Amino acid sequence: MASSTEPSGEVSTASGPARLFWVLCFVFGVGVMGLVGWFAGITPSQACSGQETPWTPPFLAFQLARTTNDIEAVFGRDGDACRAGMVAALDLANKVDLIAFIGMYSGFLACFFLALLRSGLLGLARVGLVAAVAACVFDVLETSIQLYITSSLPGTVTSLVFLTIGSTGKFLGITVAAICAGAAMLVRGGILGRLAGAACVAGGLMVVLGLNYSPARPALRAGIVIAWLVMLLYAAVSAMRRAPSRE
Repeated sequence: MASSTEPSGEVSTASGPARLFWVLCFVFGVGVMGLVGWFAGITPSQACSGQETPWTPPFLAFQLARTTNDIEAVFGRDGDACRAGMVAALDLANKVDLIAFIGMYSGFLACFFLALLRSGLLGLARVGLVAAVAACVFDVLETSIQLYITSSLPGTVTSLVFLTIGSTGKFLGITVAAICAGAAMLVRGGILGRLAGAACVAGGLMVVLGLNYSPARPALRAGIVIAWLVMLLYAAVSAMRRAPSRE
């Protein structure tokens, strides 16, 4: 059943299967935010090089490493007293990422687009689903390579190439998913829906900016947080709405 737009501009959400996916999206989203908080608590805020940048902590800097110098900026050089602790912390984070977090955020994104699919937005929902699956696959590659690199620091040229492919593909998949989600919110209408859609699209564009322009690196994390929080709140509101009954 497709969603419909009321004269007031409010969007009514399809009942049945669509609501189920909105609820599941919200549940997965809460889990995602919980794990994000856990990652922030157990990973170091300062790299072994002494550099401390709140928006590019070692956990993210490792994902964005492209050279052995980048790796050593995070983990220090061989014999550095900081290295063992950093490896242990980031290995734990990456194992939890691989076992739980990737599946959690993939479920969050997939359920969002499955709800849109049930609500009749076929094109955007299908593109968003493909982007979500791609982000998941690239993230598995990225995280697996990170665990390989920490077993033989500072890694090989080949491993860094695969890390680049994995992390770039992951962030681009997240970007496309955020833009599709935002576009769908704009299409579904309502004043708040349009504001949410604009924020979600902006979040996706911030990820691309931060990924490709190092001075804007803080925008990468901020963009993901903005897009996912907006999607979480949108799913919660959509799950609580009822489609108008037909006389």
